[in-house]
Amino acid sequence: MTAIEASAPRGSGYRPDIDGLRAVSVTAVLLHHLGATWMPGGFIGVDVFFVISGFLITGIIARESDEGRFSYLTFYERRIRRIYPALLLVLIVTAALAWLLFVPLELRYFGRSLSWTPLFASNFVFMGQTGYFDPDGATKPLLHTWSLGVEEQYYIVFPLLLLGAARFSIDRVKLVGGLVVLSFLASVVSGVLGYADAYFLLPMRLWELGAGALLALRPLDGASERVRSGLGVVGLGLIVVSLFRIDDSMAFPGWVAAGPVIGATLVLASGVGPAARLLATAPFTFIGRISYPMYLWHWPLIVFTQVYFFHPVTPVEGAVIAVATVLLSWGTLVWLETPIRSRGVLARRGRLFATAGVVSLAVVAAGIVTFNTKNLGRWTTPEQVAIAAVQKEGVAIGELCPGVDEGIAGERAPCVIGATGDPATPISFAILGDSHSRATAGAIADVAREAGRKGLYLGKGGCPPLVGIDQTVGNDLRCAAHVKAALAEIAAQPDVTDVIIVARWAWTVTGHDYGRSPARLHAIRSNGRTLGEAERWAVLESSLEATLDALAGRRVHLMASTPEVKFDVPNVVANAMRLGRPIPLGPTRAEHTARQTTSRALLEQAVKGRAWVELIDPTDTFCDAERCTVLTPEGPLYMDSDHVSRLGAKRLAPLFAAMLARPATASSAGASATGVGVTSRP
Repeated sequence: MTAIEASAPRGSGYRPDIDGLRAVSVTAVLLHHLGATWMPGGFIGVDVFFVISGFLITGIIARESDEGRFSYLTFYERRIRRIYPALLLVLIVTAALAWLLFVPLELRYFGRSLSWTPLFASNFVFMGQTGYFDPDGATKPLLHTWSLGVEEQYYIVFPLLLLGAARFSIDRVKLVGGLVVLSFLASVVSGVLGYADAYFLLPMRLWELGAGALLALRPLDGASERVRSGLGVVGLGLIVVSLFRIDDSMAFPGWVAAGPVIGATLVLASGVGPAARLLATAPFTFIGRISYPMYLWHWPLIVFTQVYFFHPVTPVEGAVIAVATVLLSWGTLVWLETPIRSRGVLARRGRLFATAGVVSLAVVAAGIVTFNTKNLGRWTTPEQVAIAAVQKEGVAIGELCPGVDEGIAGERAPCVIGATGDPATPISFAILGDSHSRATAGAIADVAREAGRKGLYLGKGGCPPLVGIDQTVGNDLRCAAHVKAALAEIAAQPDVTDVIIVARWAWTVTGHDYGRSPARLHAIRSNGRTLGEAERWAVLESSLEATLDALAGRRVHLMASTPEVKFDVPNVVANAMRLGRPIPLGPTRAEHTARQTTSRALLEQAVKGRAWVELIDPTDTFCDAERCTVLTPEGPLYMDSDHVSRLGAKRLAPLFAAMLARPATASSAGASATGVGVTSRP
């Protein structure tokens, strides 16, 4: 994401409107990361940057190739002078802040991203770890460098393609156009298939850089000024509309990214008219000139602010970060980037390459050492290390049934828990739910073992136990198919008398994270259609009722949500202890009740009139009359901000002890179906 030298292709001179377009892009990304929910599509600024970069760099390569003076050494020297100075400075400062503020486990994972960023491969590190929009990304200060990886990977391959086309008399426009079409199709198919890692990969992003490249190779020289002026207005309008109409619930990049990509291409093709004049004004061009260091500085500042203050960035903090980002970026441009790019410093190519190589290798080595050194950080006590490690302790069900979250019910190996020692013991209970069921299943299995009960774990992370509902958390999870298969497995087990349902109901029903910024709506789908916020309640209630009706004739134990916390408990508690600051408290009971109001009402409505269902309330397990507990002398009760830790799961398990102690007989289940009613267990 650099959009290099501010010059139009094919020698047409400096275009201030391109700097203005950079300003729009970086400002959109900054506001998005600061939580501007009123502009949900701010992340498309990256896509606009890709188009700009493809346009400018292809123009340089094509012009020099046509003139017979293209040199790989010269090309990559320009890249190094433009990319590395600010990047290495930000990496060094970020590493120092991570050393000061991160607990050992966070520091180790930071080390891995640090080692790969100077090699422009951090996009491979972040793919598969977490989605770009997931809350966990807020603790990764180098997450934004994925785009640098994509861009530089492109410029390793692209000059070879253009020069190869010239050598073998291949039409460059047709070659690049074909690659753009193939890449766009791959991007669209990835979105349809729910392949979230496509966000980080060059094959699904190449078409965005290629769109700018096509314009550089085939500019609109024959178009009248009036036409080009109109194209600029339309293009800028497309970008603005995309900022407000696109959100992170949509498969991206995919076809949705066509709006900002086409918009940016039209603005670049224009260069005249009201859009160009607006973008060429001083405020736009100033931000455009510092857009690259702004992109580098802003995200680490946001991450470390959240780490230090233990909460998402507030509007006041966001304003301070924005000002600090501009000041740091201006200083980086004036005192570091400009001297090196103008050859006032490191004028000789050999010295430049050697310096960049040595500093880069030092950063890579520091990252490798950091990642491979356990408990790094001289300010941390064993107690703090143990608390922070709870975040990565894993769930017990993962040890009982390795790979339990891979695939869906009916396709994966059955996960049998509880009293598994005697093959003659029938399977008499089942657990349904999302990742909250995963967090509690191991402790429930321990209680079942003591009661002599054998059960099936049929939960799946990210999938609420709702008939017909699909949800994409990263990749497509095939939730509707999973729930259908899970209910079929229960139906095929005649001895199953009890079904436990555990889920994060508040998140599913409201669509919003708790205490996170920005609080965007998490999209869910019913019959392939994304639900709007207004219709969400009715559809989810109907889906839950369908789940409960499918289990009629068995005892169903539906647990309401456990209290959610506004911070990552293990890391924040350990960091507070390490920094000598007060340990943040959990939510008050009133806050917990308010958070659960909507989902609790839906649960109560769904179980009404269904006598085989009891509604279990876990509030008293975690909360006294005033406040909910997140930390005990034995350790944290949460592994993050909402999933209970193994210790927290042990607190919940006794809620199901009486149920598991009952005889597992068909007659008892039948009696329950007519006599349990809607109950609440404290």
